[in-house]
Amino acid sequence: MGWIRSFSSELDGGRGERTLEDAPGPMRQELVDFFFGLAEHHHDEIPPEHVYRVICQSMGISSSGSPYSGYRYAAGRDVNKVDWQRIYDLISRLWPDFERQGFGTRFREGVNRILAAHSTAWELDENGRFYRLLPLSAQAQVAEAFAELNVERYQPAFVLFNTARDAFDDRPRRDRDACCNMFDAMESVAKEKFQLPDATFGQVMVNVHQANTMNPQILALLRSVNDLRNKNFGHGMTILFSLSGPEVDFAYLTCVAAILLLTRMP
Repeated sequence: MGWIRSFSSELDGGRGERTLEDAPGPMRQELVDFFFGLAEHHHDEIPPEHVYRVICQSMGISSSGSPYSGYRYAAGRDVNKVDWQRIYDLISRLWPDFERQGFGTRFREGVNRILAAHSTAWELDENGRFYRLLPLSAQAQVAEAFAELNVERYQPAFVLFNTARDAFDDRPRRDRDACCNMFDAMESVAKEKFQLPDATFGQVMVNVHQANTMNPQILALLRSVNDLRNKNFGHGMTILFSLSGPEVDFAYLTCVAAILLLTRMP
């Protein structure tokens, strides 16, 4: 997809703060141009009129059999009429049509270039599903934890880890589920690492303290995370979940960091 923003993507565009809840007008028009550009280059597999009808009908707009000004203009006009969430719905709706014809990778790469250029906080994955972008350093940690857990030894933790990621990436984000499942993934790793399958995370930390195998301040931090979980998002909580968005980010990413620490301990 080198022809999508082939010049500006080499500059500093698309960096800085990411926007969670928006689909600005210029981005909508770039997406329309991309959809039709890809279809026009592969007319036999993805006819432009098909793209136009999908755009209209998936957004609940009546389509014209042959719009007087052409498919591009009509689609460009119509995408400006809907709420921002529907633009992401449209991308998800079109992806399988292009994927089925062998153009899924091109579609995903082009869409992601445009989303990045407009500093959105979402990216399309290889399965046509949106996930929420984290700062680059945090993205790297999540990817590293995914790789560390994707082995037979840590399969129970791997399942919980992916459940937590799904909750974190959901729209709207399911904050309590993201925190709870990522903590559970961390607890599963700790129990496996120290061969204490029936212990709680707190009990594992007592064992670590007695063995003197961890820096005392790091151990204290992990105990504090356990306390945070017990009082704010643990199973069977009787109080309303009330962590703020940044607090959820902190709890989620702290557990990810702890997973890396535990898996890499000798």
